[in-house]
Amino acid sequence: MSEQHPDTQPQVSPEEERKVVVFAVRIDPTLREQIEGLRGITGHSVNDVGVEALTDWVAKTLTDEDVQQKAMAELDAEEKRLQERRNAIAGILGQTATPVEVSTGGSTASRRSKPRSES
Repeated sequence: MSEQHPDTQPQVSPEEERKVVVFAVRIDPTLREQIEGLRGITGHSVNDVGVEALTDWVAKTLTDEDVQQKAMAELDAEEKRLQERRNAIAGILGQTATPVEVSTGGSTASRRSKPRSES
């Protein structure tokens, strides 16, 4: 007979840990009537229809080149802000900040580590 310890918890995968959240949208009453009519024919729930629409929108938006360029520009700007902050903190501590290579071609930035001197 195997013993079970009351303090051991079963392993839960990351997918199982994710909680569903409510995401409500406001729509025109005419659109609501159309959705209700179509979902009655198709047997889909309003939730199914909303999830499908939002999933399609996200997939379409992620492939939009303008959106991708804006995202990369935001990442580059954030990297610049972080480098400025790193330099300021290093200056306060009397050290030289570790240089960071910022890419312009869309690949990820890499950090070169600087050997620390022991005092």
